[in-house]
Amino acid sequence: MLMLALTIIILLIFGAGILRVFAKFFLAVFSLTFSAATFAFKLFCIFLGILAGVIFLILQNLVPFLAKHLARAVPWIISAFVTAGLLIYAAGRNIFHGESITEFIEKLIPHKDESSRRKDFSISLIELADSIQADISEKLKSQYKQVLNFLKHPVNVE
Repeated sequence: MLMLALTIIILLIFGAGILRVFAKFFLAVFSLTFSAATFAFKLFCIFLGILAGVIFLILQNLVPFLAKHLARAVPWIISAFVTAGLLIYAAGRNIFHGESITEFIEKLIPHKDESSRRKDFSISLIELADSIQADISEKLKSQYKQVLNFLKHPVNVE
């Protein structure tokens, strides 16, 4: 019993000091953890800054290239979508009505002469996409001419 009493007295006397040592230890560990987290966050922010700079440099060089070639690419992209839609429609007509897909596609292609007709399916699709793109380009050119004509001679509203 005397031993227990002495242990309790020693713990009461040195307990505050022991708790202070434990508190300093945990505070140091927390401080190191917080410093490591802050360091990792700073590295992450630096990485994002470098990534933003690289993206900016890429876009700075890419935008003039896109502006140069996008005007030619858009009609081709549209004609590819239209051709794909017509191909799906032709496949549906083949399934439900028994029509030939190749013959349906060839009916849609405006031929200048009959000797240029090919019976190959992939060539027919390419010709269809080319004819759709040519039609889109013609319509865009006519609209462009109409707008220029309007801007040269605006309507006088009085």
